[in-house]
Amino acid sequence: MAIATKITDIVNRKILRRDRDRWNYQYNLGRWEGLGDINELARFSVIAGYAQHLKPNGKVLEIGAGEGYLQQRFDKTKYSLYYSTDASDVAVENGKKYEDEKTKYVIADMNDYAPDQKFDVIIINEAIYYGGSVDKVLGRFNAYLEQGGIFIVSINGDERNADWHRMMEASTFSKIDGTTVVCTRNTFYITVLSGK
Repeated sequence: MAIATKITDIVNRKILRRDRDRWNYQYNLGRWEGLGDINELARFSVIAGYAQHLKPNGKVLEIGAGEGYLQQRFDKTKYSLYYSTDASDVAVENGKKYEDEKTKYVIADMNDYAPDQKFDVIIINEAIYYGGSVDKVLGRFNAYLEQGGIFIVSINGDERNADWHRMMEASTFSKIDGTTVVCTRNTFYITVLSGK
């Protein structure tokens, strides 16, 4: 009986788990705490810099935000509203301590989330991989961009993401700017695109 229980536990934790369950499991174990390290500071600073420079005092939506490490890098005086969303209940609950009258943490899966308003900036920071394709994700969220709004997308430079880089280059959304950020552990390609 003990062996059957262990096998069931492994199957439930590793194989049959829904995405939200997998993310909650990982956040409960602290597997994403490294995002708060100095090794991620350059990437987060560039993304925050683009958003604050291009859309000062704008409304920001971050998709796949985890516990909100990026939002914590923003100067709160430089945005009028910030929605930090993630599919993980645990991540959002951990981030809620940073909520205030203009900063909200929302449990939301990027594939079916329908925001209740439009935003000046939509950030997809290392989360686009979970939406099928670059243009599919951007096309879906374009409806939630204000006129003249922008997307900021970060894609890890790992060679396993070569298809994502090709999709970004072939995107039907116009590129405004982009940069490469080389951190201690990873390289990231950050691209700013205009909405349609």
